[in-house]
Amino acid sequence: MSDAVSTHPHTHAVRRNFICHCVEGGLYMGGTAFLAPESVLPKMVETLGGATWIIAMMPVLLPAAFASLGIFIAPVVERLPRFMPWVLIFGLLQRLPYLITGLILLFADSIDGTLLAIVVLTPVISGLIGGMTVVAWMEMVTRMVPERARAAGWALRYIIQAGIGMVAGAVIHQVLTHFPSRTAYAWLHLAAFALLFISWLSQLFMHEDTHTRHRHPSPPSGPYLTYLRSLPALMAAQPHLLKLVLARFFGMGYLMVVSFLTIHALHITGRPEADEGRFVTWQAVGTVLGSLLAGYVGYTSGGKVLLLASRIVCLAMCSWVAVTGSFVGFLLAYFALGFGLFLDRVGDLTLAAELCPRERRSTLQAVLGFCNVFALLLATFISGQVYALTHSFQTVAVLAAVFAVISMLILHRIPEPRRASQLPK
Repeated sequence: MSDAVSTHPHTHAVRRNFICHCVEGGLYMGGTAFLAPESVLPKMVETLGGATWIIAMMPVLLPAAFASLGIFIAPVVERLPRFMPWVLIFGLLQRLPYLITGLILLFADSIDGTLLAIVVLTPVISGLIGGMTVVAWMEMVTRMVPERARAAGWALRYIIQAGIGMVAGAVIHQVLTHFPSRTAYAWLHLAAFALLFISWLSQLFMHEDTHTRHRHPSPPSGPYLTYLRSLPALMAAQPHLLKLVLARFFGMGYLMVVSFLTIHALHITGRPEADEGRFVTWQAVGTVLGSLLAGYVGYTSGGKVLLLASRIVCLAMCSWVAVTGSFVGFLLAYFALGFGLFLDRVGDLTLAAELCPRERRSTLQAVLGFCNVFALLLATFISGQVYALTHSFQTVAVLAAVFAVISMLILHRIPEPRRASQLPK
């Protein structure tokens, strides 16, 4: 990573931007660990009487909301001469729902009937506002961080997140043990906001110089509907991106299983709700090791091999959780979840950025994100319906394993961009 940065123009600014990029993402994702969507939120919603389909979708509501508006904002982003002002304004707004929800839960009276709606809508509202930010943010950091350093950057962000997640796991255990549910959820929301706000502050130190500012050679013009109609043809001209869309959908096995994993584990083992914190801690340990491996492999070999490895881990995890019945066994499952999920995330971010042509990267990233909304919601909805019909966690685990195998077959048909660029012309 150091070689890639040292040979990049404006080395001092690049180093500072790289550090701020890692700190910002690590603190942001570390903050969300206090409301871990893979473990805390599904159990929280079940405790509040939420329906099965809502429980199934809790791990994906935030990323789905994040990705839903990018496709509509991309034309505006492609005309921006600078990205930072846009990112800072909407980035602050997207963090405020956690503060507002925490204060409502802590101080408002007579809200028991709306508590479920407040908890569910918080990540949705935050994600929708974040969707106004994410295309500009992604283009900004893609320009600020050199290509070969990107995988290491994503990995370092996840390592910081995991370190915070280990602390968050202990905090969650203590808060749920010593406070009633509503007060506990309030403090968890406020703890999340505190780290999210500090992550926003870290972006103030990033430097957007003339090298990293946007120069689109021919910004889209004409009616907005014409722009929207052009998107299918734009994607059709990128067959490998279409394969990536399918690989992403069938790679949702982790989220299909994890929606019900905490509920299943606590039910099978008879452990108290506070032990969710133990799951968060072990998932964070897996995230550290997975991110370290992902940073090295992504730097040397690209993102495709990471995605394939993550599917293998998913297949193993699904097989394991279908048969284990011990608390230690479920702790190992959450370790595998953290390890494999972040191989997936680093690999996906790296491969998607390198498959997109630079001149239309903002728009293509937005289209990929929009497609991912349907993948996230459809996959988790399917798992929720299967669970509701069969009342069998094992059936959901088998379905997720089948999805992982299909995703691997599709990924094998996508070339690694770095190898393709090294072939003789």
